[in-house]
Amino acid sequence: MTNKKKLWQIFGPVLAALALIGLVFFLPFPLNHYSQQDLREASVSFSSQIVKGEAVKDAAFSDKKVNYIPFFGSSELSRFDSLHPSVLAEKYNRSYRPFMLGKAGSESMVHFLNMQEMPKALDHKKAVFVISPQWFTKTGSTDAFSIFYSPLQVVDWLLNMDKPSQTDQFMAQAVLKQSLVRDKPMFNRLLHNVEDGQGPSSADKSALRFQHKILSRQDALFSNFETSHNYKNQVMKYAKDLPNQYQEQTLNQIGFEQGEKNTGSNRFRIKNSFYRTRVWADQKMLKDAQVNYDYRQSVEYAYFQAVLENFAKNHTDVEFVITPVNQRWAAYTGLSDKMYYQAVDKIKYQLQSQGFNNIADLSRRGGEDFFMQDTIHIGWRGWLALDQYLNPFLSGMYQDNDYKINNNFLSKEWQNFKPQDQELQTFS
Repeated sequence: MTNKKKLWQIFGPVLAALALIGLVFFLPFPLNHYSQQDLREASVSFSSQIVKGEAVKDAAFSDKKVNYIPFFGSSELSRFDSLHPSVLAEKYNRSYRPFMLGKAGSESMVHFLNMQEMPKALDHKKAVFVISPQWFTKTGSTDAFSIFYSPLQVVDWLLNMDKPSQTDQFMAQAVLKQSLVRDKPMFNRLLHNVEDGQGPSSADKSALRFQHKILSRQDALFSNFETSHNYKNQVMKYAKDLPNQYQEQTLNQIGFEQGEKNTGSNRFRIKNSFYRTRVWADQKMLKDAQVNYDYRQSVEYAYFQAVLENFAKNHTDVEFVITPVNQRWAAYTGLSDKMYYQAVDKIKYQLQSQGFNNIADLSRRGGEDFFMQDTIHIGWRGWLALDQYLNPFLSGMYQDNDYKINNNFLSKEWQNFKPQDQELQTFS
């Protein structure tokens, strides 16, 4: 055997593999195809892979047959029952279908980065953003950052940036606190430049485009989410049992009956399964456990502002939802109503003073029977109440709102501003 043949036997398979990898990553052919059933399941899978990736979102929000609307939120989105938004949209053949983006731990910073991958889905389009005042703890919460993070998000963010805005500068500083980002030399250098007000150079953007090509192909290859079969097993199942005609009074009675049936084991009117697994064993210890909770001062207000600037930049028509807490549970744990409502007022002031006026404020309805499914998540009659805001908004025409972004909402002053009754108007 000649030396050439020996070398080919040794290195030939390696070269062939490299050539195949090159074809996969650099030739412009699609790597996967998502059927309508795939996208339906993805819309309620609550998969972190979908939040962090581009491929499935691109497929859903560019779909010509179904008008998928992004619903940004956290754990409340996964509380299924007969009156969940996805169920009502399916049963009554709405002109839209919710596409759920988030689960426990997905808060404003996660959504800010998630949005960098989906500008076409937001550009002059509609969206729903669900706010939980529980996000607004003193130091904010980024514990779940690694679950939802992808380097593709940072690449997209930098590629779409010319001169950094004050929000870009603020978020660059915040994101650099995360080791997953900070430990990447290229991101470390570029985001420190952004923090200093300097956008990526032409050479940097060339390198970023190369990175994007590799990362997006990688995402397309490995973006198969774990199919939960939620659409088949939850949405379709619940939709089947609803009346064929939408009548609010009839559906409200269904919500009342189902809530009563599912919360009979406890005085807090918490769903029985949640009460047994999450509350019962620790109930005595949880008495007055939230007396010192305060959602009025938090860095989360600045992260939330970054989300608002992104919506404004993309001219997104957004319905914001502010959720309540279970009033029976709040009274037991000592959570202050006054504090909670002042935090809600602070959130609403930040929204309305900048022109974000589509707000479904449910915060004061947590004491209504079967409005809440558990301690902090709406369900049954709560979903139906929310539908009175969502359906007219999502079924109606897009409105290009006149947003006026105020960078003062990024400041430490605002993060630490504690509203007392009417004092919010004093902040400018």
